Parts: sequence; C-alpha cells; structure tokens
Amino acid sequence: MPEAHDSLATPQDLEDAERYMLHDPREIARVLQSLADAGALISASIVPGGLPCPTALLDVDRDGNVLIDGNHQETVNQRIASAHYLACVSQLDRVRIQFRLQGLVRVDNDGRVAFAAAAPESLLKLQRRELYRLQLVPGPVVTVELPATGELDAPLQVRVLDLSGGGLALSVRDDDRSRFASRRRLEGCQLRLPDTGPLAVDLEVCHLSQHEPLAGGTLRAGCRFLALSPHAEKQILQYIFRVERQRNARERRAV
Repeated sequence: MPEAHDSLATPQDLEDAERYMLHDPREIARVLQSLADAGALISASIVPGGLPCPTALLDVDRDGNVLIDGNHQETVNQRIASAHYLACVSQLDRVRIQFRLQGLVRVDNDGRVAFAAAAPESLLKLQRRELYRLQLVPGPVVTVELPATGELDAPLQVRVLDLSGGGLALSVRDDDRSRFASRRRLEGCQLRLPDTGPLAVDLEVCHLSQHEPLAGGTLRAGCRFLALSPHAEKQILQYIFRVERQRNARERRAV
C-alpha cells in the first residue's frame, strides 16, 4: 500500500482552473493509463470528511473506468465505500493531475480489497509553468484571429487579456458572444505575439463571464490550448519570460 506523498497536497483554488480541465473521455483515459503504467502514487481524500487514504491505480480500461487499491484498515475501506467521492491528486513528469472518483464499488482483487469506479467526468492536468499568467492589459498588444465559420461570419480578431503556457483569456464583445460558447472548440486560430510570426493554435472555451469594459470588450473568455505544438509552446513561454524580465527591469530602475 503506497504512502501519502507530501508534495501531492490538494492544490489551492486557481483562477480560471477550468482552463486546464480535460473533458474528452479518450484524453482522460490516456492520462489515467499513464498514471497506472508509471505506478504513480495517488493522494486521495474521502469526501465528506477529508480523511486521507493514499492509493494507486491498479487498472484502467479503454473507457477510463478504473480499479484502485484499497486500504489496509477496514474502517477506511468502509468510509471509501460510503463516500460521495474520492478527491484524487497525483503527479507525473512534474505535471499535477487531479480528478474525482464517484460511485466506488468494493471488489475482491486476488484476495485484496480494491474499488471499482467509473471514469471521472473531468480531469485537471496542470504543469507548474502553466500556473503563471502574464497580464497583458494594460501592456503589449497580443491578439488572436479566429477564422470565418460560415457564410455570415468573417474572421474575428480579439485582444488577449492574459497568457500562460496552458491557455489565455480573450476580451470579447457582447455581439460576438455566440462564438464563445462554453466547451466550443476554436480551431485554426492565429495567435499574434509582437516581433514573431503568427502561431497556429487551437482553443477550447472553458468559460465566458462578464468583465469590466477592457480592451474593447465586456466579456472575458477563458480558453485552453488544445494539442499545442512544441514550437508554439516555446514561442509563447519565451515571450512570457521576455516581457516579465522587461517589467522587472523597469521596476528596479524606478526604485
């Protein structure tokens, strides 16, 4: 039975955390299978109550349904069986992974207690570098151009409010609200950073919320990158680091 790993404490709430959520069952199944193949530790907590119960993934089927290890304490196994869900956190290749398991059913696994559960509906996959978001308004003008989607839709250029290694937030006018419905995929977009050529990116809208009028729009669309190419990721991170260095240098000169 694996021990709890101190570094796998449940992450604090993140603004725009939905940006880093996976909802595609196939993507979720692949991540869970990677955890199982690596024998990664799972820091789980029973909800309600928050009782820690470290575990591991024993098996993952092609649909993402899982089998997890039970606990050596029978009282803990009873709590797991009656839990609303298990809040699970793990880490693989410095990527934080978080998900919930619901409807846990106790089963026998070669004489040991285990629990079967359906695939989680969503999964948070968050790299450390994705935690840092570069605020761009006020500041450098970075835009995203969406391609035309129909006879009545022309290409649309919108300003980027903030940028990270995992996604971005866009300033959207109310008239363009329909193009930014939650979970909508925006494919074939062009991200335009200063002093670099356009970067081809695909986005998924994670949420759309009201925002103070800023950069020409009253709505804020939080989006995550889909299958970002290594080249585009490198360009984005280099740009973030470069702007941050410039800002820090200006602040030091002002002191």
